Amino acid sequence: MSAEVSSPGPVFTRVRLVGSPEEVGRLTALLGGAAEVIFDSPSEPDARGEIERVVEVVGHPVPRPVAPEHGAQVTLQVVLEADGVAFAGREEKAAAREVEEAVTRSLQSLPHIRRASSRVVSLWGLPAAPE
Repeated sequence: MSAEVSSPGPVFTRVRLVGSPEEVGRLTALLGGAAEVIFDSPSEPDARGEIERVVEVVGHPVPRPVAPEHGAQVTLQVVLEADGVAFAGREEKAAAREVEEAVTRSLQSLPHIRRASSRVVSLWGLPAAPE
């Protein structure tokens, strides 16, 4: 008779940040370095120039070492800057889905990758380039 050893599941935490876009962005990046950001909802700046950003993160409270015979799950958070032409005259969500699918295909072609998935966390327009 074998007994399965269970480990606690992931821990979900929701964080609400309010402040300047730069500081909120810096703190969001720090959160992303400590846990997987699974939901990110930035607002438009208010009259004072502040934004509100709700971020939901998931962490794994018990480390699980990698066993070569079982494999590993690696979670990455990547920020891509796309040319505006990718979105010109198109619905933003459809264009973002295309980027998401292209990223998944690219990741699946990497050596030693069994399965890959990606999803768009946020789509945020870049500011105009300074003249």
